[in-house]
Amino acid sequence: MNHPEQIRQMPEYVELTRARKRIVWPLSVAIITVYFALILIIAFWPASLGAPIGEGVTSVGIALGLGVIIFCMVITGIYVTYANRVIEPLTRAIVQKAGALK
Repeated sequence: MNHPEQIRQMPEYVELTRARKRIVWPLSVAIITVYFALILIIAFWPASLGAPIGEGVTSVGIALGLGVIIFCMVITGIYVTYANRVIEPLTRAIVQKAGALK
């Protein structure tokens, strides 16, 4: 068995691939949903985006755009936290075991 195949057989590697899929797909779906929702609002209700919020000069469109940016920051924070707690320890274990295979 060659070196890459031995790594793929490690239980840590199998868990790493599962852990990545477990976080990447839900976060990706969440971001895509938010972006498409904003695009659909722009496409079908553009006038509503220009409406001011309250008596101020800030429009609904600015608030939604800022909301998307903040949402992406939150999603990034969730991923980084998960990666630091789950993915990185598994990666270190794989690297350590792979070094012993040489």
